[in-house]
Amino acid sequence: MFTLNKIYAWSLTQYQRVVMLDVDNLFLRAPDELFQCGQFCAAFINPCIFHTGLFVLQPSNETFSIMMHDISIGKENKDGADQGFLVNHFNDLLDQPLFHPPADGSRLTGLFRLPLGYQMDASFFYLKLKWRIPCGPNSVITFPSVPMLKPWYWWSWPTLPLGLLWHEKRVATIGFMVETPILIAESLLYIIIMLLALIIRQKCASSEKSSMARISCFGRGPCAEKSLYRPWSIKVIILGLVTGSFLLPAFTIPTTVHPFMGWGVFLLGSFSLLTLVINVFQLPALAVLTPWLGGIGALLTLGSPIYTNGIMRGVGIGVYTAMTTPFLWWAAKRVSGVVDVKAHWEPLMAWTSLRSEPASEILMKLC
Repeated sequence: MFTLNKIYAWSLTQYQRVVMLDVDNLFLRAPDELFQCGQFCAAFINPCIFHTGLFVLQPSNETFSIMMHDISIGKENKDGADQGFLVNHFNDLLDQPLFHPPADGSRLTGLFRLPLGYQMDASFFYLKLKWRIPCGPNSVITFPSVPMLKPWYWWSWPTLPLGLLWHEKRVATIGFMVETPILIAESLLYIIIMLLALIIRQKCASSEKSSMARISCFGRGPCAEKSLYRPWSIKVIILGLVTGSFLLPAFTIPTTVHPFMGWGVFLLGSFSLLTLVINVFQLPALAVLTPWLGGIGALLTLGSPIYTNGIMRGVGIGVYTAMTTPFLWWAAKRVSGVVDVKAHWEPLMAWTSLRSEPASEILMKLC
């Protein structure tokens, strides 16, 4: 219901011109010449439908009254929002001339189409990884993507490389002073968690040494095979903890921080939580950290500046995915195998000593 609030801009009759902007516009220059445009001006991203992320209007009580009347009677609206309503109201804009600002600074009258340079769709950039907008000055980038990939979210980069431009503008204006203390506190917490994991590992190591003195042979003591629990339940728990090690940092990081700051704290947080899982369950470190290492590789692959166009970037992502899939499968099998051994032998002995060799062989060596 609130998307139609843009209509109230026509009631601002104390101004001669109003430039209406969506929040996902990124200015590359100051387009002050827009105030010279006519009664209504908008750019066509779609060849036949103009985009209402940026438009120029001349406030008018008469126009405002007509629009309010159309809304009250439920006039046809293709999308139920401002886009569909304004396209229906100014249905002849496609036939109007292209806007060229007068050199003398005077204001035009009538309707005009804005050059595409005033609403450069970010998706145009990703095909060539460069701008090629010949008509009009390259002035404003718009990001009409899905809401969760808007440029102000730290996770939108490097999937959408143009997000860095947004954060560069923010650094030059309001900065990140609000989010920085939160990131510092989270980083200190994750460092404490890693220290806790090291303490757990040392205690387990000392317990292993004392337990080795009590090891005896086939069925005559602590070496005896026994089923302590169901392996699948432990596998589910470990899978949940590993997944949570990635989700918890992602949800606790402020959403609008700089991508470098966000991804840095995310990697630190997920690494610290994974080390805790590794040491609590005595899992093979490399296997558990394989998804984390794969994530770093994905960031480097997506954010690499070597690509000449979007097609090559897509090929690079596909090749990287194909190369990393076997490693992820190996890691899953490796952790699953350790859990299977753990399920049938004494916890400390099996969890540490029976990692790479069959249980019977290790048992013979120990006995």
